[in-house]
Amino acid sequence: MRDSTTGPPAATETAAPSVDTSAEPGEAEGAAVVRPKRDDFGPQPAGASSVAENPSLIALVVWLVCLPVAYGAVRLLRPGNPFDLRTAMIPVAVGAVGLVVTAVVTRRWHAEVVSGLAAGLFAGWVAFTMQVALHGTPFGFAGLGGDAGRMAAMANRYTTTWRSSDGIVPTVPSHYPPLFPWVVGHTAALLHIPAWQLLGSAETIAMSAAVVAGFALWRRLVAGPVALALSLMVPLCFALPQKGYEVLALAVFAPWALATFGRPPRGGLHWLPAGLIGGLSVAWYWAYLAYGALGIAALAVLTWRASPDRGRYLRHIALTLAVTAAVASWYLVPYAAWALMHGTQQMDMFRGGGIESSLLPFLAATPLAALEVTGLAGMVWYRRRTWWATPLLLLTASAYAYRLLYLIVFILRGHTGSMQDTPRMIEPLLAMAGVLTVVQVAPGLIRRLTAAKTLPSGLPALGLCLVIAWTAVTLWLGWMPGQLAPGNGPVGSAAGATQGATPGATLGAFQFPLPDGRYPRFDPQRTRIGWFPVDPIEADVGSVDGPAASPVTLSPSELLFAYVRWPGYLAVADTSAGATTQWLSRYAALARLARVTDPAAFAERSAHTAFGPIDVFILHDAGSRWTWAARGSLPEKPVSFTPAQFSPANFVVFTNLHGHIVVAVRRP
Repeated sequence: MRDSTTGPPAATETAAPSVDTSAEPGEAEGAAVVRPKRDDFGPQPAGASSVAENPSLIALVVWLVCLPVAYGAVRLLRPGNPFDLRTAMIPVAVGAVGLVVTAVVTRRWHAEVVSGLAAGLFAGWVAFTMQVALHGTPFGFAGLGGDAGRMAAMANRYTTTWRSSDGIVPTVPSHYPPLFPWVVGHTAALLHIPAWQLLGSAETIAMSAAVVAGFALWRRLVAGPVALALSLMVPLCFALPQKGYEVLALAVFAPWALATFGRPPRGGLHWLPAGLIGGLSVAWYWAYLAYGALGIAALAVLTWRASPDRGRYLRHIALTLAVTAAVASWYLVPYAAWALMHGTQQMDMFRGGGIESSLLPFLAATPLAALEVTGLAGMVWYRRRTWWATPLLLLTASAYAYRLLYLIVFILRGHTGSMQDTPRMIEPLLAMAGVLTVVQVAPGLIRRLTAAKTLPSGLPALGLCLVIAWTAVTLWLGWMPGQLAPGNGPVGSAAGATQGATPGATLGAFQFPLPDGRYPRFDPQRTRIGWFPVDPIEADVGSVDGPAASPVTLSPSELLFAYVRWPGYLAVADTSAGATTQWLSRYAALARLARVTDPAAFAERSAHTAFGPIDVFILHDAGSRWTWAARGSLPEKPVSFTPAQFSPANFVVFTNLHGHIVVAVRRP
């Protein structure tokens, strides 16, 4: 029975009975997925029961111990060039030792203790491997390209502001979930480190924390070894290293949804922690909540209908949503207020990322696909027999419904709603269901095949070790740049559009130049990204406005905003611009400004556009024209200026910068 202080009460069996018809006679129904009373790994030592009651705490403590050890080991050992195979094999050796230790202790320690220990050790190995992959570069994964560069710009902005703010146009509230870059930015300010240099460590911590957070929430619902296997499904299916914060959000989503809105036999969340997790998820990364919203609503209705105390369940849901809204209000309220007063312009028109990819990833000929199709079958077969099948089925169906809905919207209006990212949620859900199906089916199947009354000794431990090894090898192959296979191009290529990790993301960490034009120590010279002369531009602007100036800048590269905290007038990439920045209107205002040919009128109007002044113009020198061009899906032409528009009476112009860059600074 559920504790009266936790979430929704246990439901009757009228709507979706939790009876497990696969259980053998005389066994507890559903015992395959709830916490076992006996040890499946080995004998329980005296005095271990009190420790085993909290394997989540064990995982947390072990991870917190391993985290500084992982960072310190990389710095002390100086492993060398991560592109070299000898260096790339270091995480394999460390992981093998950890796996052997885990296998050995399963023979002597309680299963719950071992699962917590293994979760903490694996999270520590994740941190160590990611840091080895980044050895020799100050950048995070993917460098400053694409979303990683915009995340760096947001983090850079939050070093000096506490309110929700766009990373490039700071006068408007953020459209993108701001909590992760907010934490990175304020940590950078506290440590006096440039925010862009802290992103790699932040991505590492978030990715490794995903294992522990997922394990802790799943452990409330299922046995420790099963919880560990479930927590590994998210990084196994989706582990883009530059998206570590998204992986963390996804790791907690499924167990949080099941424990908050469903009716597990035990481990339901009280409305206060459920609301806190929900609110932090909204501000951290809300996409998975959007993908699963229909499923959560349907699950809540089913649970309410089956509840013996419907009023109490409604109170639980209402309080959970209230706490969620309160926690996320610092992000949601400014956004909603701005949208009501000024309007928004949705720029979700990015056509990459796999919009055309198959909606049925489980049809591939891979071990992961086999696990996913097993999960699909299990969700359907057990939907009225176990507590987990219907909720996971509803969440998966919700993600599919979201994808199909926005596919129609995309065809009609060109907006994607980020539907291309739904496989990042669908595949882990199917894999989780696959794990639970195997756990549900395997004991009875083995007993029927072998005529044994109990599982063979060590078989569960062997299965868990295989899952750990499978996940570790998959992550290692995806993160180490030395494993870059033919076809896995740099960040932004077609190869980088897959849902799993590819070494191209790590390669991007070595391709970008520093502000002064130098490159990372182990940079791949043949794939270098050209230098955007940030330091010379900053020096030129400072010579006119002073070193502490913060001029509103029009830049042809968003790299500038990752390095300096100048407010921008307009993002370069239209498809990723925040809805609150009103990109289309700003672009139209810029195009109108470019048509003003009189120098005096140009100076006046550029100081008083509909969206404020433009104090610094950074343009490409194309001879008789100076141009600024947007990148994205909209068929817009570059905005073109003439040198005559920037009269010496109103602007100080700097030419001959690297890359044919020209800088025009408004005179004070």
